[in-house]
Amino acid sequence: MADPVHDYALCGWQVESAIPLPELPGWAGAEGAAEVAFVLGSLPDSLDAPVFATPMLQIDRAGRALYRIPAVAAFLVEGGTRVTIDPVLAPDAPDVRLFLLGSVFGLLCHQRRVLPVHAAAVDIDGEAVAFAGASGAGKSTLAAAFRRRGFTLFADDVTPIAFDPVRFLPGLRRIRLWSDSLAAASDWQGQAIERCRDGIEKFARAFDDGFHTRPLAPRAIFHLRDQAEGDVSFRRLQGGAAMQQLCRQVYRWRSLVAFSGESEALTRVARAAGAIPRHFELSRKMDFDRLDDTIDAIVATVRASR
Repeated sequence: MADPVHDYALCGWQVESAIPLPELPGWAGAEGAAEVAFVLGSLPDSLDAPVFATPMLQIDRAGRALYRIPAVAAFLVEGGTRVTIDPVLAPDAPDVRLFLLGSVFGLLCHQRRVLPVHAAAVDIDGEAVAFAGASGAGKSTLAAAFRRRGFTLFADDVTPIAFDPVRFLPGLRRIRLWSDSLAAASDWQGQAIERCRDGIEKFARAFDDGFHTRPLAPRAIFHLRDQAEGDVSFRRLQGGAAMQQLCRQVYRWRSLVAFSGESEALTRVARAAGAIPRHFELSRKMDFDRLDDTIDAIVATVRASR
């Protein structure tokens, strides 16, 4: 008997997967051929004559990307339509899904000419608002707090931006929190959570609702910055400063350059930056007790910018 195939939605694409992915909603659109396939198969140790190579990633002249995580899995991403998974662990292990829906997802976006940004996003009054920053900047903590306040979420960790017209695409329907943020998330207590990877104190929770499934026009992006003390503050970014900040938050920037060249990569960032009406630098003290104050300030700033 053939292994079951699971149909999911990711960024509005129909995804056919050989492994279950609780982080994704089921496909609810019209039946037809899937746009993206996640399949199981054996992969080579390396690509022939790669034009870009790091200890974990190789990209060849055809634009294929081989991504290998020792003791977890290898992934081959081809044409923005197919990902072959060669697992070391169980195919649906959290570690395998973590990389498939993280770095491999970023590679898939680049191949599909979608710009993945290291950001969480939320719906405020029918428009998408993103919170960008490096790992540990508090993106997911903000996303979880917005959801607790009744806002509909758009993406956690990676927010894909499509073009023609520029719009944010819905990402994964899960939130990942470090243990300190998890302890402060009162509405997560007693819920089904999963350790993201053996040996790290980061945990994921998948949701059945409260996440967008359709694209939204962008309204604003906030670049997160910690400060030792003081109230929440915002600094408007425009022009080159806005583009520079967005460029810093492109997910897997070096891979984008390897796929498309630096000129095309910068053009994509410039188009995305110019189409987002407002860019802000958000400074605040990392204090779980002040999350509601931060949310109130963000919402007020977004509404005042219209």
